[in-house]
Amino acid sequence: MKRGLYTTEAVILNSFDYGESDRILAFCSSDYGKIKGIAKGARRSKKRFVGNLEPASHVRLDFFSSEKSELVRVEQVTLLDAMPGLRADMERYGAACCMLETVSEMTREGLSLPRVFSLLLSFVKMAAQLPDAAHTLSFFEIKLLDILGFSPHLESCVACRLGFGSGHGEDARIFFSSEKGGALCPDCAAGASMLVPVTIGTARFLIAALRFDNELLARLKPNGRILKEGGALLDDFIAFQTGKELKAKKFLAKLKCASV
Repeated sequence: MKRGLYTTEAVILNSFDYGESDRILAFCSSDYGKIKGIAKGARRSKKRFVGNLEPASHVRLDFFSSEKSELVRVEQVTLLDAMPGLRADMERYGAACCMLETVSEMTREGLSLPRVFSLLLSFVKMAAQLPDAAHTLSFFEIKLLDILGFSPHLESCVACRLGFGSGHGEDARIFFSSEKGGALCPDCAAGASMLVPVTIGTARFLIAALRFDNELLARLKPNGRILKEGGALLDDFIAFQTGKELKAKKFLAKLKCASV
C-alpha cells in the first residue's frame, strides 16, 4: 500500500491493548482487505476512539500508511453499527467471534476481498439480530470457503468419482476427508483415518446453501442432525486449512456445554 491517507468501511476483527495507552487492531475492510493498525493513545482518548474499537463493530476507518511499517496508523474510527445484539447474548457473540477469527486466519493482508467484507458484515448482522445464531455460522463458513477457493467437494467421492445423486437416500452415510478436500464413499473410506462421518442429506444441504442468498439462509431452520454434522465437517476442514483449532470455536463450545 502506497504512502498516504485512506478511508474505508471495515469490520473490526480483533483489538488488544499495547503498551500503556495504545491499541493494536485488525480490520476486514471493503477496499483494502485485511488491515492491521495501531491506534495511538486509544486508551486515553475520550473523543476519537471511545467505544469504537470493539470486535465485530462496523466502522468507517481513516488510516495512514507509511510503507515502512507493517502497521498502519489509525487516525479515526467512526462507529456505524456497534452490533448491540451481540453484547446481549453470549452465544450470539461467540458465533460472531468465530466468523471474525476465521476471516482473520484465512485471509492475508494487502489482498482486496470486497466479497469477504460484504459476507462478514451481512452475517455478523444476522448473528446480532436472530434469536438463534448457531445455523448462521455454518452458512457463513461454507460461503467463505467458496469465496476463498476452498469449497469442500461434496457432490461425489473424491477418490472414485461415485456421485451422491438421487440414487442415494438422505440418511446414507459418507465420510469427509479434510486432507483430500472432499467426501469419500464408504468403500473408499475403508481403512482411512481422520474422517468426519456425515449423511448425504447434510452434504446436499451444504451444497444448496451456496446457491441461496443470505436473506433466505437467515430464514432456514436446518434440523439438529444437519447442524451437528455440518458443523463438525466445517470445523475440521477449517482447522486443517488454518493449521489449528480456532480459539473462538473452543469458547463457543464451552458456552454450548454450559447452556445444556
